[in-house]
Amino acid sequence: MAKTGTGKYEPVLADIREQISNGTLQPGAWLPSESGLMQHYGLSRYTVREAIRRLAGDGLIVVVDGKGSYVRPRSDRAAHNDTRAVYTHSQPDGTDTFTDAETPQWHEIETPGTYRTNATVDLALALGVPEHTPLFVHDRLLSTSDTPAGASGRRMTHRTYIPMPTCTRVQALADNPFRTPDELYAALTDAGITPQWTESVRATIPAPDDTTALHVPVGSAVLITRRTTTDTDGRPLLLEETRRSAHDTQLTYPLAPIQRPA
Repeated sequence: MAKTGTGKYEPVLADIREQISNGTLQPGAWLPSESGLMQHYGLSRYTVREAIRRLAGDGLIVVVDGKGSYVRPRSDRAAHNDTRAVYTHSQPDGTDTFTDAETPQWHEIETPGTYRTNATVDLALALGVPEHTPLFVHDRLLSTSDTPAGASGRRMTHRTYIPMPTCTRVQALADNPFRTPDELYAALTDAGITPQWTESVRATIPAPDDTTALHVPVGSAVLITRRTTTDTDGRPLLLEETRRSAHDTQLTYPLAPIQRPA
């Protein structure tokens, strides 16, 4: 009879950890199927799944829906290197235009979502506006694949928050606030604003929506970037937030010297 109950997965954990440690299971090697593990260890499906979940949580294996689990590759270099930057381009008339460094790499794979909401405490602080200020939101699901389904590429969500005061200040955004980053930057410069940017990044456990939309492997985190666009006086104009799987991914930032704070 199959064993059940709390802690029955420990022999599976110990054995597979040892096999990974001593090289019996090499990086990239697939683990036996659930049925194979059940038969080998004499455990229930529930217990085997709990063992797999814990191995994934420890970062030892990667779970692929519908295919199984394999030993996480050991590498000092991430397979995916995403450059986070804003490029500047000098025009013949002496003005500058700005583009997002990631624009050529990522492609929309769904119709963007557009709606209006009110600023939460978190968004109000980030945008320098009172709580409940009306915000225009532009949601996009992107992939590195240019195929219609985007099935073979990595995925990223990109969300833009534009507060009503910015739309009041920039007529083009009052007419249509739902734009791509490059279009937003152009609208600001056309209005005589010189944009500046500050970005932060953090890792967090994926929410259920992240796991589904981004195809995040079990046990992996999500990288969240927040880019705040301000004017030269430091007044926030808009906020962009991206989310992508942290699995095998690193973000690269070009650095420019800044004045040391007093």
